[in-house]
Amino acid sequence: MLCIAGLTLHGTRANAASAIATFQVTATVLTACAVVGPGTLAFGSYTPSSDTPLAGSTSFTVVCTFGTPYSVGLSVGLGSGATLTARKMTSSSAPAGNNLLTYGLFKESTFATSWDNSVTGTGYVANGVIQPYTIYGQIPIGQYNAGPGVNYADTVTLTLTY
Repeated sequence: MLCIAGLTLHGTRANAASAIATFQVTATVLTACAVVGPGTLAFGSYTPSSDTPLAGSTSFTVVCTFGTPYSVGLSVGLGSGATLTARKMTSSSAPAGNNLLTYGLFKESTFATSWDNSVTGTGYVANGVIQPYTIYGQIPIGQYNAGPGVNYADTVTLTLTY
């Protein structure tokens, strides 16, 4: 007992009580992918009489949820008569019949495997981290039919399918 200036306090101890509850936290991870890039593949100046094809490259990245199979395809572009192995840049200022410049897009720096426009079955499986890819381009030698002094361009669509 404690006495302070005529007051008497009785010390009592309160008994603490508690209750516990648990709960679950859940989430479902959905399959997802994202692609960044590629930037412009700028070949620069082309000389038809060169002994070696003109090469260039650009890159892009893909990230998908772990274990997700995905495919990357590149369209043939917009050039008239373009194919997967002979894409066509065009020039609006070159004379008709001389307004195409053939080029190729490849998966490796040896220019052996053309990028196809597959939306299935290219065999990639995500590991959950960003994956870099390079597109290697090449303009074959000897294209004297292209009009000189004009710019050539094409638009290619990259499709990531998962």
